[in-house]
Amino acid sequence: MYDKFFIIIIIVVIAFTATIAGTSATTVVGQNQTLNLTTLLTPDTNNDDTTTTTMTLANTTAANMTTTSAGTAANVTATNNMTIEDAKELYLSVWNQTEFNTTFSTFVEPFSAAGYGVYEERSNVFAPGETIVLYVEPVGFDHLQIIDEEGNNNNNNNTLYLMNITADYKIASANGTELQLIEDMPPVVNITSHRQNTEMFLTLTLTQDVQSLPTGNYVITYSVTDEVSGESFELEKEITVAERE
Repeated sequence: MYDKFFIIIIIVVIAFTATIAGTSATTVVGQNQTLNLTTLLTPDTNNDDTTTTTMTLANTTAANMTTTSAGTAANVTATNNMTIEDAKELYLSVWNQTEFNTTFSTFVEPFSAAGYGVYEERSNVFAPGETIVLYVEPVGFDHLQIIDEEGNNNNNNNTLYLMNITADYKIASANGTELQLIEDMPPVVNITSHRQNTEMFLTLTLTQDVQSLPTGNYVITYSVTDEVSGESFELEKEITVAERE
Protein backbone atom coordinates (compact mmCIF):
# COMPACT_ATOMS: atom_id res chain seq x y z
CA MET A 1 0.00 0.00 0.00
CA TYR A 2 2.79 2.41 0.91
CA ASP A 3 4.62 1.47 -2.27
CA LYS A 4 1.63 2.50 -4.35
CA PHE A 5 1.30 5.73 -2.37
CA PHE A 6 4.96 6.69 -3.03
CA ILE A 7 4.60 5.83 -6.72
CA ILE A 8 1.59 8.16 -6.97
CA ILE A 9 3.55 10.97 -5.24
CA ILE A 10 6.50 10.54 -7.61
CA ILE A 11 4.19 10.67 -10.65
CA VAL A 12 2.54 13.86 -9.38
CA VAL A 13 5.92 15.50 -8.70
CA ILE A 14 7.19 14.58 -12.18
CA ALA A 15 4.00 15.96 -13.78
CA PHE A 16 4.26 19.20 -11.75
CA THR A 17 7.95 19.59 -12.70
CA ALA A 18 7.14 19.08 -16.40
CA THR A 19 4.40 21.73 -16.18
CA ILE A 20 6.82 24.24 -14.63
CA ALA A 21 9.45 23.50 -17.27
CA GLY A 22 6.89 23.99 -20.06
CA THR A 23 5.72 27.28 -18.54
CA SER A 24 9.31 28.55 -18.23
CA ALA A 25 10.04 27.77 -21.88
CA THR A 26 6.88 29.58 -23.00
CA THR A 27 7.82 32.63 -20.94
CA VAL A 28 11.26 32.84 -22.56
CA VAL A 29 9.75 32.77 -26.06
CA GLY A 30 7.26 35.46 -25.16
CA GLN A 31 9.98 37.81 -23.87
CA ASN A 32 12.06 37.69 -27.05
CA GLN A 33 9.97 38.74 -30.06
CA THR A 34 12.98 38.76 -32.41
CA LEU A 35 13.84 35.08 -32.13
CA ASN A 36 14.48 33.00 -35.25
CA LEU A 37 11.35 30.81 -35.50
CA THR A 38 13.11 28.30 -37.78
CA THR A 39 15.61 27.59 -35.02
CA LEU A 40 12.88 27.24 -32.40
CA LEU A 41 10.80 24.83 -34.51
CA THR A 42 13.74 22.58 -35.45
CA PRO A 43 13.54 19.41 -33.33
CA ASP A 44 16.60 18.63 -31.19
CA THR A 45 18.00 15.12 -30.89
CA ASN A 46 19.18 15.62 -27.29
CA ASN A 47 17.26 13.39 -24.84
CA ASP A 48 16.97 16.20 -22.31
CA ASP A 49 14.24 18.35 -23.95
CA THR A 50 14.26 21.04 -21.28
CA THR A 51 18.02 21.57 -21.40
CA THR A 52 18.05 21.57 -25.22
CA THR A 53 15.26 24.15 -25.47
CA THR A 54 16.94 26.43 -22.95
CA MET A 55 20.31 26.24 -24.71
CA THR A 56 18.71 26.82 -28.14
CA LEU A 57 16.90 29.93 -26.89
CA ALA A 58 20.04 31.23 -25.16
CA ASN A 59 22.17 30.74 -28.29
CA THR A 60 19.54 32.38 -30.54
CA THR A 61 19.18 35.34 -28.18
CA ALA A 62 22.95 35.80 -27.99
CA ALA A 63 23.20 35.66 -31.80
CA ASN A 64 20.44 38.25 -32.18
CA MET A 65 22.06 40.54 -29.62
CA THR A 66 25.39 40.28 -31.43
CA THR A 67 23.77 41.07 -34.80
CA THR A 68 21.88 44.03 -33.36
CA SER A 69 24.98 45.41 -31.67
CA ALA A 70 27.00 45.04 -34.86
CA GLY A 71 24.30 46.78 -36.91
CA THR A 72 24.07 49.65 -34.43
CA ALA A 73 27.83 50.04 -34.36
CA ALA A 74 27.92 50.09 -38.18
CA ASN A 75 25.26 52.82 -38.29
CA VAL A 76 27.09 54.92 -35.72
CA THR A 77 30.36 54.47 -37.59
CA ALA A 78 28.73 55.47 -40.90
CA THR A 79 27.25 58.60 -39.31
CA ASN A 80 30.53 59.51 -37.61
CA ASN A 81 32.42 59.13 -40.89
CA MET A 82 30.07 61.51 -42.77
CA THR A 83 31.58 64.93 -43.31
CA ILE A 84 29.76 68.25 -43.64
CA GLU A 85 30.44 68.18 -47.38
CA ASP A 86 28.95 64.66 -47.61
CA ALA A 87 25.82 65.88 -45.81
CA LYS A 88 25.54 68.87 -48.16
CA GLU A 89 25.80 66.62 -51.21
CA LEU A 90 23.09 64.34 -49.81
CA TYR A 91 20.86 67.34 -49.08
CA LEU A 92 21.36 68.73 -52.61
CA SER A 93 20.53 65.36 -54.17
CA VAL A 94 17.14 65.51 -52.42
CA TRP A 95 16.77 69.22 -53.22
CA ASN A 96 17.26 68.59 -56.95
CA GLN A 97 14.36 66.14 -56.91
CA THR A 98 12.04 68.54 -55.06
CA GLU A 99 9.33 70.38 -56.98
CA PHE A 100 9.68 74.16 -57.04
CA ASN A 101 7.30 75.40 -54.35
CA THR A 102 7.21 77.22 -51.02
CA THR A 103 7.19 75.88 -47.48
CA PHE A 104 6.35 79.16 -45.75
CA SER A 105 4.94 82.61 -46.50
CA THR A 106 3.62 85.49 -44.41
CA PHE A 107 3.00 89.22 -44.64
CA VAL A 108 5.76 91.29 -43.05
CA GLU A 109 6.50 94.90 -42.27
CA PRO A 110 8.27 96.76 -45.12
CA PHE A 111 12.09 96.57 -44.93
CA SER A 112 11.95 94.22 -41.92
CA ALA A 113 13.18 91.13 -43.84
CA ALA A 114 16.88 91.21 -43.00
CA GLY A 115 17.73 87.56 -43.74
CA TYR A 116 16.38 84.03 -44.00
CA GLY A 117 13.84 83.70 -41.18
CA VAL A 118 14.56 87.24 -40.00
CA TYR A 119 11.49 89.47 -40.35
CA GLU A 120 8.70 91.27 -38.47
CA GLU A 121 5.40 89.55 -39.12
CA ARG A 122 2.16 91.50 -39.46
CA SER A 123 -1.54 90.92 -40.17
CA ASN A 124 -3.23 90.91 -43.59
CA VAL A 125 -5.10 94.18 -42.87
CA PHE A 126 -3.63 97.20 -44.65
CA ALA A 127 -4.50 100.88 -44.71
CA PRO A 128 -5.21 102.59 -48.04
CA GLY A 129 -1.88 103.50 -49.64
CA GLU A 130 0.12 101.14 -47.40
CA THR A 131 2.82 98.94 -48.95
CA ILE A 132 2.01 95.22 -49.04
CA VAL A 133 5.02 92.91 -48.55
CA LEU A 134 4.82 89.11 -48.66
CA TYR A 135 7.80 87.13 -47.31
CA VAL A 136 8.25 83.76 -49.07
CA GLU A 137 10.69 80.87 -48.54
CA PRO A 138 10.97 78.91 -51.83
CA VAL A 139 12.36 75.38 -52.18
CA GLY A 140 13.42 73.27 -55.13
CA PHE A 141 14.69 76.08 -57.37
CA ASP A 142 17.51 75.21 -59.75
CA HIS A 143 21.10 76.41 -59.92
CA LEU A 144 22.45 77.19 -63.39
CA GLN A 145 26.17 76.44 -63.58
CA ILE A 146 27.89 79.17 -65.56
CA ILE A 147 31.40 79.92 -66.76
CA ASP A 148 33.33 82.34 -64.60
CA GLU A 149 35.16 85.43 -65.87
CA GLU A 150 38.26 83.34 -66.65
CA GLY A 151 36.25 81.02 -68.90
CA ASN A 152 36.75 77.97 -66.71
CA ASN A 153 33.82 75.93 -65.44
CA ASN A 154 35.74 72.79 -64.49
CA ASN A 155 37.54 74.13 -61.42
CA ASN A 156 35.27 73.77 -58.40
CA ASN A 157 36.82 76.87 -56.84
CA ASN A 158 35.76 79.03 -59.80
CA THR A 159 32.38 77.48 -60.61
CA LEU A 160 29.49 79.92 -60.32
CA TYR A 161 25.76 79.30 -60.00
CA LEU A 162 22.91 81.51 -61.21
CA MET A 163 19.56 81.69 -59.40
CA ASN A 164 16.83 83.71 -61.12
CA ILE A 165 13.26 83.98 -59.80
CA THR A 166 10.49 86.28 -61.05
CA ALA A 167 6.94 87.02 -59.91
CA ASP A 168 3.67 88.30 -61.40
CA TYR A 169 0.75 89.66 -59.38
CA LYS A 170 -3.00 89.53 -59.92
CA ILE A 171 -5.34 91.55 -57.72
CA ALA A 172 -9.00 90.52 -57.62
CA SER A 173 -12.05 91.48 -55.60
CA ALA A 174 -13.43 89.08 -53.02
CA ASN A 175 -15.94 87.73 -55.59
CA GLY A 176 -13.14 86.87 -58.05
CA THR A 177 -13.38 89.83 -60.42
CA GLU A 178 -9.89 90.66 -61.73
CA LEU A 179 -8.96 94.26 -61.04
CA GLN A 180 -5.30 94.47 -62.00
CA LEU A 181 -2.60 92.23 -63.50
CA ILE A 182 1.05 93.15 -62.98
CA GLU A 183 3.52 91.28 -65.21
CA ASP A 184 7.05 91.45 -66.59
CA MET A 185 8.49 92.91 -63.44
CA PRO A 186 12.27 92.81 -62.76
CA PRO A 187 13.49 89.54 -61.16
CA VAL A 188 12.77 89.18 -57.46
CA VAL A 189 16.03 87.22 -57.17
CA ASN A 190 18.92 87.37 -59.62
CA ILE A 191 22.01 86.07 -57.85
CA THR A 192 25.31 84.64 -59.05
CA SER A 193 26.99 82.69 -56.27
CA HIS A 194 29.99 80.47 -55.63
CA ARG A 195 27.61 78.13 -53.75
CA GLN A 196 24.39 76.30 -54.59
CA ASN A 197 22.43 78.36 -52.09
CA THR A 198 19.22 76.87 -50.70
CA GLU A 199 18.32 79.21 -47.84
CA MET A 200 16.79 82.01 -49.85
CA PHE A 201 13.83 84.31 -49.20
CA LEU A 202 11.68 86.47 -51.48
CA THR A 203 10.03 89.76 -50.62
CA LEU A 204 7.11 90.26 -53.00
CA THR A 205 6.19 93.94 -52.76
CA LEU A 206 3.08 95.78 -53.96
CA THR A 207 2.86 99.53 -53.50
CA GLN A 208 -0.27 101.68 -53.50
CA ASP A 209 1.52 104.96 -54.08
CA VAL A 210 -0.01 105.60 -57.55
CA GLN A 211 -3.56 104.57 -56.77
CA SER A 212 -4.80 103.21 -53.45
CA LEU A 213 -7.15 100.27 -53.28
CA PRO A 214 -10.60 101.22 -51.99
CA THR A 215 -11.51 99.79 -48.63
CA GLY A 216 -12.73 96.21 -48.90
CA ASN A 217 -11.60 92.61 -49.21
CA TYR A 218 -9.28 91.39 -51.96
CA VAL A 219 -7.41 88.29 -53.16
CA ILE A 220 -3.84 88.63 -54.41
CA THR A 221 -2.48 85.79 -56.54
CA TYR A 222 1.31 85.62 -56.65
CA SER A 223 2.71 83.62 -59.61
CA VAL A 224 6.34 82.79 -58.84
CA THR A 225 8.61 81.36 -61.57
CA ASP A 226 12.04 79.78 -61.41
CA GLU A 227 13.52 81.07 -64.66
CA VAL A 228 16.29 78.45 -64.59
CA SER A 229 14.01 75.38 -64.52
CA GLY A 230 10.88 77.03 -65.94
CA GLU A 231 8.77 75.72 -63.02
CA SER A 232 6.16 77.92 -61.32
CA PHE A 233 3.82 77.93 -58.35
CA GLU A 234 0.97 80.20 -57.24
CA LEU A 235 0.07 81.63 -53.86
CA GLU A 236 -3.34 83.10 -53.09
CA LYS A 237 -3.53 85.53 -50.19
CA GLU A 238 -6.59 87.31 -48.84
CA ILE A 239 -6.16 90.88 -47.64
CA THR A 240 -8.38 93.59 -46.23
CA VAL A 241 -7.95 97.30 -46.91
CA ALA A 242 -9.42 99.36 -44.08
CA GLU A 243 -9.03 102.82 -42.62
CA ARG A 244 -6.93 102.93 -39.47
CA GLU A 245 -8.95 103.59 -36.34
